[in-house]
Order: sequence, then C-alpha cells, then structure tokens
Amino acid sequence: MSKLLEVHQENVSKFLSSTKQMLINGVWVPSISGKVYESINPANGEIIAKIYEGDKEDVDRAVRAARAAFNGPWSVTSPAKRSKLLNKLADLLEQRSEEFAYLESIDGGITINFARYGFVPSAIAHLRYYAGWATKLTGQTIPFTTGGNLHAYTKREPIGVCGQITSWNIPLLGAIWKLAAPLAAGNTVILKPSQQTTLTALLLGELIRDAGFPDGVVNIVTGSGGKIGEAITSHPDIDKIGFTGSTVVGKGIMKSSAETLKKVTLELGGKSPNIIFADADIAKAIKGSFMGMFTNQGQVCMAGSRLYVEKEVYNQVTEKLVTMAQKMKVGNPLDPTSQMGPLVSKQHLETVKNYIETAIKEGAKVLTGGNTLQDGELAGGNYLQPTILIDLDENCTAVKEEIFGPVLCVMPFEDIDEVIGKANLTEFGLASGVWTKDISKAFKVINALEAGTVWVNNYLHSDNAIPLSGYKQSGIGSEMGYPGIEAYTKTKSVVINLD
Repeated sequence: MSKLLEVHQENVSKFLSSTKQMLINGVWVPSISGKVYESINPANGEIIAKIYEGDKEDVDRAVRAARAAFNGPWSVTSPAKRSKLLNKLADLLEQRSEEFAYLESIDGGITINFARYGFVPSAIAHLRYYAGWATKLTGQTIPFTTGGNLHAYTKREPIGVCGQITSWNIPLLGAIWKLAAPLAAGNTVILKPSQQTTLTALLLGELIRDAGFPDGVVNIVTGSGGKIGEAITSHPDIDKIGFTGSTVVGKGIMKSSAETLKKVTLELGGKSPNIIFADADIAKAIKGSFMGMFTNQGQVCMAGSRLYVEKEVYNQVTEKLVTMAQKMKVGNPLDPTSQMGPLVSKQHLETVKNYIETAIKEGAKVLTGGNTLQDGELAGGNYLQPTILIDLDENCTAVKEEIFGPVLCVMPFEDIDEVIGKANLTEFGLASGVWTKDISKAFKVINALEAGTVWVNNYLHSDNAIPLSGYKQSGIGSEMGYPGIEAYTKTKSVVINLD
C-alpha cells in the first residue's frame, strides 16, 4: 500500500471508529430502536464498522425534517444558490476523493484504481453537471389557439419530498445520482443507501453539512431495504420515489407507491445483449466486450452479459476472451494491480455460483473460470474467477436471468435477423452493444433493438448528458441528462385574462 493511501486509511479509520449514525434534520442521530448492523469487508470477511439500523419511526423523523425544509428555507433558496451548494459539495468531494476511493474499496470490494479513476471522478462530474441545470429550468410561453386576449405559460416546480433508494454496486456514485438532480430542481431528499454498502453515503453526509445545505434538505436513513424501503415507498408525505435495483424489488415499489400515487423513477435490472459481427474491428470488439462484462466484477446493471458472436469469428473471439480472463488478476481491491476484486457479500457469491452450477446442469460448458479463490491473501474473501460459458440456448437460466456477477454467456449466430430476434428475446431492455464497420448494418440493429441504450463499437461509455432509460422491465423514466432533472419537476400551466 502506498504512503498516500496509508494517510487516507488513517482518516477513514477515524471515521469508522464510532458507530455510524443517521443524518436527520442536519444532526447525526442514532436510530430510535438503538439497533445496529455490521459492515463487512468483502475482501476478508472482517467487520469494518457498526451502523445504526433505522425503522419506520426514523423514516417519519426524516420525512418531517424534509417537509419542513421544503416548505421553509429550501423553498426560498434561489436556483443560483442551489447551484453554488452543489458545486461546493463537488469541491469538497474532490478534496477528499482518495478517502472516498479507499472507503469504496473496503466496503464494496471495488478495486482501488476503478474507485479512484472511475466512480469517484464520475460522482464529482455528476454533481457539477446538475449544478449547471439548477439555473436553467424554464417553462414555455404558449400562444392561445382559440383566440381572446389571454396569456398562457408554463413553469416547472419541484415535486417535493423525494425518497431515494440506492443499490449496493456503485455506492457513492449511486448516492450522487439520487441527490444531484432532485436538489438542483429544488426538492428535499430522504436518502436510503444499501445496507450492504452504506459507508460512503454517510461520509458524504459530512460533506453535505460542511457545504452548507440547510438542515433537513438531505436526510440519510440507514437500515434494511425491507423495513426502510417499505416505510419510504408507502409514506403518505413522500411525493416521489427514485430507485435503482432489481426488477423484482422495483415491482414491489410500484405496488407500495400506488396507494398514494407517488411519482416513480425506476432504474432496474438488465440482461444486455452485445453483438459482434464478423466485419468488426475484432481486437477492439473483444477488448470492449470483455471490459463491458467484467468491470466491477460484473456487478453492473448494464453489463453486456449476453455476447452474440457471428459464427465466422466465434472461435477466434472465444479463444481470445479465455486468454484475457485467465490473465486477469483477481486480488485484494486495495492492490493497484488488481483488475477484479471480491463480490459484495458471501450471499451474493453463493448466488452467482448457483447460477454457474445451474447452467452446467442445463448443458452449458464452462470454458474458463467458475471457481472461488481462497488462497493466501484472498482467504476469507468473496472472490470468484471471471467465468465464460458456452453451449447455451435461449432457455438457459444463465441466459434469461440477471446474474450480476462475472459470468459471460457467449453464443454464436449466423445472420442479422437471427441475432436481432435473440437479442430481444428477454424481459429486460436496459442496454445493448453492436460491433460492426458496416454503418447500414449498425443502423438496422440500432433501430431493431429493444433497449434504452445502444453502444456502437464501444461498450459502457457514458456521459452525464446522455439519458439512461430502461425499456420493458428494465425501468420507468430516465436518469442523467435533461430528462433526469425533468423527472424531479412538475409542470404548472398558467392562463391570464388580460381584458
């Protein structure tokens, strides 16, 4: 470990030395019940922190604080001031980025380099992007089509109190996604981080206070998804729900939110197809497809987990993928040379292993990987080899269901219509990829794919200005871009009689 990292390790150790409390109305408080849960380092199974476990009563406290802030100081905070606060938060996060990278690594198993150069800078950029939008939300002046001396216009207003629930795979970035757009639009927030990866959200809470946000604008309630999530989604005084997670949980949130007709934005599961045609730049396609699957241990909702390769180059592609997988260093996430760290928990490791075992029973072949790693410094951790499966059909469980781990399904195809049909044969529609030098072919596939994002000759390249939307059972609404902030506003129409 570098000396610089040791300094940040010391700062994080101080942060973790006490039982972590919840942020409600600008004050750090324990849960009403006094119950706690443990944060486990997925790299070695060690307890790294104890965190207070909230309940319905804690959500009630947070909602009252958020409502008071929305009706009070936040309602008279100008867009320019909101922008300044978000930029200040970005500055503070940048100043302490190494601490956040270290904490991401020990809490979620994210490799230190990916946290340092990927997730943390992305979180900073996301804050700054939406800081810019705070001052640019406008309505329209509308001509009155039926005549008369009437003046009509629209204005955009914040929705109110937002219950924001994050996933465990991108803890800091996920929290920022759930804060930046709502706050820029003038809403207040109850943030519920994942119970499995809570700590960066709590460290972020310290920065939110330091940045000068009024009390109650951001509240952070920690605990189980079942208890806290249900309390948030069913609460009568929460106006909007933003959720990132599984499709199963998303359906439950819709049911719970329906009683009070809450607005919802749901970014849900995926089983994304990635298509390599024989006329592609094969070297580039292999590299991009490999990283599009095994980034963050495959714990990415948009991962290209179904790889379709034209028969002419199928053997060439699979052989190279196997070589890359076997050379990939799986190791301690704090080691800068590690390319893949542990899965987030023992339970999730077992879930992914069960998918591999089921695939074998259903006739699939493991081309490489599939085994846990427990030797030496990996002892006690949730490590799994990058795994490549072949000899699969469309009815195989591993092809149909989201595994959310380092398991790539590789399947051959013979023509464009066949692969389009196979690519769309899923209940999901989050993302997809196409690799070809033929622009006409690319556009035919782009237009045919049932997915919210299509990457052509790249995979997982993103930008804060580009909306992230899910087709079919991959979600409702959009994050990122202008649609991402529009989702946290409501339209008011005004008609004035000038006579």
